[in-house]
Amino acid sequence: MSAPPSYQDAEAAAATSEPPPGLAESFATLSLATTPRDPDPDTCLAHLRLLSAFESLREDVGYTDGLWGLWDTRAPAETEKDHAKEPVAKASQQKVPDEKKGKEPTSKASQSKFPSEKQAKEPAPNAPQTEVPNERHLQLSKIREKRWALFVARAADRYETWWKGLVEGPALTEDDMNSQTSTAYALFPISQNTQDSKYWGKTSLPPLDVLMVYHAHMLNPYNFLEDCVRAGYGQLWANGMPWNLVNAAIDQSFNYNVSDEDKARWIAMTGRAWDNVEDPLVKSVPCPVCVNHIEIPWTTCGLDENSKTDHDPGLIGSGYGDGELNASCNKCGTRINKEFLSVAKFCNDARDLLVKNLPMPGTVLNPVSGEPEGFEPRYAQPWNPQTFPNRMIRLVLRIDIQDLIKSPRLAHPPTVDDVRKMVEDVLSSQSALRTIEQGSPTGRTLRTIRATPIARLSVRKMMSRYWDNFSPFALDLGGAVLRQGIFSEKMQKIDWLHSPTARDTMTRLITKYQRFVSIIAENPKRIAVPTLDVDLAWHTHQLSPSAYYAYTIAATKKFIRHDDKVDEDGLRDGFEWTSKTYQEKFGQVYSECTCWYCESVRTSHISSIGKVLGISSNEKIDEKFHTSGVANLCPPDNSAHISSHNAVKLDLSGETKADAVRRYAQDAHQRRLEESYQKACKRAEKKGRKLPPREQYYDHWGYSYYMYGPWMYPMYFTPGMYYAAPGYAGAGGGGCAAGSCGGGVAAGACGSPGGCAAGGCGGGAGAGGGGCGGGGGGGGGCGGGGGGCGGGGGS
Repeated sequence: MSAPPSYQDAEAAAATSEPPPGLAESFATLSLATTPRDPDPDTCLAHLRLLSAFESLREDVGYTDGLWGLWDTRAPAETEKDHAKEPVAKASQQKVPDEKKGKEPTSKASQSKFPSEKQAKEPAPNAPQTEVPNERHLQLSKIREKRWALFVARAADRYETWWKGLVEGPALTEDDMNSQTSTAYALFPISQNTQDSKYWGKTSLPPLDVLMVYHAHMLNPYNFLEDCVRAGYGQLWANGMPWNLVNAAIDQSFNYNVSDEDKARWIAMTGRAWDNVEDPLVKSVPCPVCVNHIEIPWTTCGLDENSKTDHDPGLIGSGYGDGELNASCNKCGTRINKEFLSVAKFCNDARDLLVKNLPMPGTVLNPVSGEPEGFEPRYAQPWNPQTFPNRMIRLVLRIDIQDLIKSPRLAHPPTVDDVRKMVEDVLSSQSALRTIEQGSPTGRTLRTIRATPIARLSVRKMMSRYWDNFSPFALDLGGAVLRQGIFSEKMQKIDWLHSPTARDTMTRLITKYQRFVSIIAENPKRIAVPTLDVDLAWHTHQLSPSAYYAYTIAATKKFIRHDDKVDEDGLRDGFEWTSKTYQEKFGQVYSECTCWYCESVRTSHISSIGKVLGISSNEKIDEKFHTSGVANLCPPDNSAHISSHNAVKLDLSGETKADAVRRYAQDAHQRRLEESYQKACKRAEKKGRKLPPREQYYDHWGYSYYMYGPWMYPMYFTPGMYYAAPGYAGAGGGGCAAGSCGGGVAAGACGSPGGCAAGGCGGGAGAGGGGCGGGGGGGGGCGGGGGGCGGGGGS
């Protein structure tokens, strides 16, 4: 594969020339196909325009004072003392636009395992002591984030209504899965290739907030395929993002406008308002026990602007879109919280399995390849191991599951942990396993029976669909939107759209993406982590799901997944490996960035012996990057280095021995990184260069947050604000059912083609043993080196 063109010429032109006249206008008339295809420069540019529209929407919502009763006046007044505490301004900081500060309100609405708001205010362990937080700016940033969090929660709910209103189907049944020629299953990804070119004309574009959730859903390709197959949404899968219509709806100021006819069709189809903020301030929820509908406010955090009450409701709240939902049924008295709603989702899915023969979530796709593979029963294996959870529910757990809802504990309703314990009992019971395997040679043997590796992996996948997720989808889409928003912010900051050589840049990053996929193909059991430029092409490709599926199957023999939640340590380690592999394979630096971290990573690739002998190829590559002048065009605070929007922090409550080992590995890596940084400083000094400082500050709603490294999850995610914590994943005990993990997971191990997808192993199960860690909060990824971002990693 030939080398991609250098960024140098493009960026140099940008630095010395004014943008050509009509640049923005030309982007409004991009050459976009009406059917899905592999990424090209125009599609990538259309994607950047859509991300800019999302960013504009986010700013509009966050800075709308008074939205849902969240007023800026709740932040403490600024004093002269606060001015003395003002954080030191950094070149990378983006100041709050003056026009946003005084925006008029659009609407006057009405024990956690995660850190509290108070804990979240504490500075990072390695933060420089010279930076003292400004309390008013900190509180304003949290108020603005809360407005956006509520907006996103409502958007996910509106997307669910839109999804259910799509007319396709019928829904997948287990009978469909027992055929290798079923267009509803085995041939689903490819049988839809005859796209209905009028599909989006008949469906019409949804509001921008709903389109944003659809965008995040497709950027979890494994989960999106599962949801489409289960619902029978072949044309939605086949058509993907309608780039020609979306691009036409975005004007030069990145406002999203559709016709009045499209708005009317949306309202008629969904019964919802076109504007998110015009929807009701309460959510009608059926009680899982008596089916009585309960009216639950979206938030309990709102106050009147001039409220005289001494009670501050805080920013966590107990509403439907808040961090700690807490309501009671006014008919049967059952307490309604998120855990109970997740259990209700599991019970409803089990009922659909028993009554309608609809397979459980997590049992639809092959857990190793990610494909819908039809199963032909035979004497040696009459049952598909992939559907083990379905048989377990049918033959063993059907009564126990019904009792979860029929006999509620009014003060302490059942949780997903109760479901996990039920599954554990089955996996540890020989009589139960014989019942499940009846009719097969395994069921007739007198030897000890154990669920197969594929069966155990399917159990983990099924359970992951319910951890912190009570939506009908395979993952919590509200959290997915918030994590994708990090990527959108970074694209906005790099601002390729306003470069006169934008198309050349897109061409280059597409080539780099193709190289990235080749690394995944050659290293199927490693975690490959993209840079921001690679990730733009990767995301753009995933937004044409059928084209992406065909491309990755042809290139790698498996459906590559882009995990939405990856432990920040696994992400960091994977990036360092990818950087070294890319550099050695293609003879160019991978991350064209001059921040302290990227400089340290490149230095770590240099062999000490090779350096002494003057034969280190990695040193020559790095030196060429600097002497050619390319490095001068890659500022440390605004370059395409590691893409970490999917980084999450593991919740280490209930710490195990595996967690202690993990902490030791973190400390060891920290020491190695420090050594590499010191070496990079010495190398730079000898060459007459100076490395940038390690202190990095990231602007969030006008407040500067310190972040030790670019691979880390966003420190500004205060978990209690969200109805599902976007920056955390479970890693303590109790995440998976005991007996569903172990060294025999084989190809489904962490970081391999199947990954411990969305709630798999915490301590490296399958990659040499190790127990099971977390449930992957909210459909999250693997803990402890699992998940994978590429490399066939988790879903």
